[in-house]
Amino acid sequence: MLSLLSTIWNNKFNLPPLPPPNTYSGKSILITGATSGLGYATAVHFVRLGAKSVVITGRSLEKGEQAKAGIEAETSTIGKNIVKVMELDMSTFESIKVFADKVIKDVKEIDFEGYETMIEISVLASSLLALLLLPWMKEVGKGNAHLGIVTSGLHRNIQISNWPKDNVLKYWSLKENWKSGQSGYALSKLLQQYAVNEIAKLALGTNERPEVIVNSICPGMVKSNLGREYNTNMAMRTIISLWSNLACKTTEGGARTYVLAALTSPSEHGTHYTNYESEEKYKNSVKHNILGKEGQAMQKQVWKEIMRIIGEKYPTVIKRVSN
Repeated sequence: MLSLLSTIWNNKFNLPPLPPPNTYSGKSILITGATSGLGYATAVHFVRLGAKSVVITGRSLEKGEQAKAGIEAETSTIGKNIVKVMELDMSTFESIKVFADKVIKDVKEIDFEGYETMIEISVLASSLLALLLLPWMKEVGKGNAHLGIVTSGLHRNIQISNWPKDNVLKYWSLKENWKSGQSGYALSKLLQQYAVNEIAKLALGTNERPEVIVNSICPGMVKSNLGREYNTNMAMRTIISLWSNLACKTTEGGARTYVLAALTSPSEHGTHYTNYESEEKYKNSVKHNILGKEGQAMQKQVWKEIMRIIGEKYPTVIKRVSN
């Protein structure tokens, strides 16, 4: 009971404070999936905190332009050309490749068939985008760039003792093996966390200092992202709706975590960033599926599969990040 009351108190009345005005003055921000919900609220925060440029993406330019108009209206920046829109559909590799090429070109190919949708988007697509952008971020960021990848703390609960030792992504993409609802969502987020941990290693320079600061980010329970991932029955959707109204953060509150994650120091590189749990407590919670011997072996195997799948489509991507 005390834990429940503490959760409600923290999510409703004890949100982390935003950084001072103009914290992001002169900075360029890229937010994928910012036409609604948490992404939209995050863009509003960055504009208000003085960012020079905030690039938002949408599955269509029309949706992106609608979001841009809303953000500019909320932040009184109409006509200032701070918010820019780019098209990005994370469900197709081709869109990701075109998008990354355009980002790199403006600031200075693809379809993963045969994989479960959550694995395709959360694991393969997000890894591809990170690998495409990482060399460029190292070059232009000069050690100050941040790459934040949104995951979920639910990955802490997944047991891996009964997982296969190889062909992990294919195994979980088979209909008879895939878990529906929250279980499947949490499973995909553990696979994604493995990928983020390996991407963080690639971001290190020869001196073992990060050339790009990489973090996985979880804002905790936010009203906009509960229920959408869980394809479940009407009764469960009703329970989730009631719970989210009672105990979850608003999108504005959840977006604060994303904004603050962009201020992490080099010493925080590779950490799982939240505002509801200490790093020590988090590490204790993932000894069984990430930090232990079994977890490290599984992470190595999953990353090997991700690199192989991407490499089969785009060998030059793998070559660039390996140099």
